[in-house]
Amino acid sequence: MKPPPEKYTKEIIINKLIESCLNFDAKIFKPYLQSEIVTTDTPDKKRFYWFFQKMLLSEKDNSIEPMSFKIEKVHWEKDEDVKYYNLYDSVHKYSRLSLRIKETENQIYLETMPF
Repeated sequence: MKPPPEKYTKEIIINKLIESCLNFDAKIFKPYLQSEIVTTDTPDKKRFYWFFQKMLLSEKDNSIEPMSFKIEKVHWEKDEDVKYYNLYDSVHKYSRLSLRIKETENQIYLETMPF
């Protein structure tokens, strides 16, 4: 039995996010998205989930496996706490999916990048 969403740690939530991306399956991440420590750039988590799900389906159709996942800092980002979680396929130079993540002591902020 899974613990209630408020009991998920940041590490568990981030690991499930990565697993969800690598498997192109938003359902893996859905219960973790409901945690109180997760916030998003969308008006509500339902909209974030809907968009995240569509992005993963699109990437599955437009990527060549195997996939790899990199956590990167970018030079243009002014906020020191922000990292980019990027999903790459085996052919393209640029990431197929990019998530802007800000972790603080007790919160995870998720933002989907437009392309």
